[in-house]
Amino acid sequence: MKNILILALFLMVISTSCEDFLNRKPTDRLSTESFFKNKKDLEVALNAVYHEIGFNSWNRDYGKGTDMLRIEALTDNALDHHSWNAGYRLADGTASTDDGYSTYRWKQRYQGIQRVNRIFESVEGITDIDPAYKKRLLAEAAFLRAYFYFDLVYLFGDVPFLTTSIKPEDVEPIGDQAAELAKRTDKTEILGALLTDLQAIEDALPIQYEDQNKGRVTRGAAYFLKSKIYLYQKKYDAAAKAAKDVMDLNTYALYPAYKNLFTYEGIGNQEVIFDIQVVQDVDLGEFYTQNFGPNSVGGWSSSCPLQSLVDAYECTDGLSINDSPLFDPNNPYANRDPRLAYSILFPGTEWRGGVYNSIPGASYPGGVIVPGDDLTDGTAGDWNKTATGYNWLKYMSNKDVDESNYWDGGVHFILMRYAEVLLTYAEAKIEANQIDPTVLDAINEVRSRGDVGMPAIPIGLSQDELREVVRNERRVEFAFEGIRLFDIRRWEIAEHVMPGVPKGLTYQDGGGNAVTFEWSERIFNANKHYWWPIPQSEIDVTKIDQNPNW
Repeated sequence: MKNILILALFLMVISTSCEDFLNRKPTDRLSTESFFKNKKDLEVALNAVYHEIGFNSWNRDYGKGTDMLRIEALTDNALDHHSWNAGYRLADGTASTDDGYSTYRWKQRYQGIQRVNRIFESVEGITDIDPAYKKRLLAEAAFLRAYFYFDLVYLFGDVPFLTTSIKPEDVEPIGDQAAELAKRTDKTEILGALLTDLQAIEDALPIQYEDQNKGRVTRGAAYFLKSKIYLYQKKYDAAAKAAKDVMDLNTYALYPAYKNLFTYEGIGNQEVIFDIQVVQDVDLGEFYTQNFGPNSVGGWSSSCPLQSLVDAYECTDGLSINDSPLFDPNNPYANRDPRLAYSILFPGTEWRGGVYNSIPGASYPGGVIVPGDDLTDGTAGDWNKTATGYNWLKYMSNKDVDESNYWDGGVHFILMRYAEVLLTYAEAKIEANQIDPTVLDAINEVRSRGDVGMPAIPIGLSQDELREVVRNERRVEFAFEGIRLFDIRRWEIAEHVMPGVPKGLTYQDGGGNAVTFEWSERIFNANKHYWWPIPQSEIDVTKIDQNPNW
């Protein structure tokens, strides 16, 4: 049975399961020989690759953007207090090599890679297709394979680098051949190959598409991924250039309403470079509000913002809460960076015709508290109430609660947006110590977005000071977008920000005592936890080397 349960790595031909794949030859479904005959076959196969962009640890077709957001709770930005949820043990430092979240991410990324490799091996016989169109489709496939590998490398480190598909005869019986295929390749070599692939496909990708193809890979997405790979490799000159290539396309711009960027109104706006395409109420949608929303709307509060994130939002004068005269500890959410109120539900937030509240005994003159989020308000489902005193507002939608099938929301999860291009450009220039007016321009463009309106960064800051500025800017701009985990790893600060007891808000109880929302202690071993474990099921069969100290 163990041989059946593995292999993300030995995987999944299109439309097959692991069990069928390992137990018998596929005689009851499409094979390469019978499938790749015409243009339509190639289009269908490529669409199957797009289906793997997201990730779902529930092993379901829906909610693939939703589950990618779970990764935020593996950082110092958020907490998942449900011990039964995938990723919980990765967050607190007690995960095993059988961890479900990391195992499924490995499996689904290699499933996507397998599908791409099958395409490249099978297209030569397709002749009823315009050569330029065929070249574009193959460029899309190459980008998606690079995206999958980038994800694997930055979560697992050195991984098997497969550019040809795995066939039944390669792994039946499982033995030395399987072990040879599973050998790990140095991550630097993999990233170099990805950059070569991205360079080769850029000209084949259009700058933008007509409406019916919106959401497919563009040239801007290829430039974006290049800039990210270079940045993560600390190749700052190249990272800045690739980011500038996106900027020079003159195709993207910041959406003026940060408040609406992650709502139905913001779908497909000019800031989005690449996202997960879903359609409301078609059984393949997202369930952000159900999974992460507050208990007052039936949500599970499976990720709750931490106080350290809330504290990272500056006051409206551009100063930190420690330095600004505008900060009032008795009214801590007033005079703050508007992105705080657009991203996080905090006590006193206007919410569904009333007021969001998680503080026992609190009152809001002129406002009616929406019941369900205070642990002492007598409503049911205490295990689904906030564990930190905060809930996410970003990606939450009243429309999903009131008008939609709760499990099939239609807001697209944004994987790449223009604000990250600007901050990547700024960070790369800062790290290269090439600080010029364009660095401040890029940061200030993000800060001055229409409904954000934060003041400009002061002129004359040192390299170290600007480094802290851009890092904090990334934290608050991209909160609850799945980016923070990669940032604290590449900056090598995870061992400083992750360990300890996660804390939420502090309030005064009826006796005047300070009470803080707290949870179980987290640990982070820098010699172990910078990489996720290679799935044990993979090791059992292929004897692939495990990551250090797992």
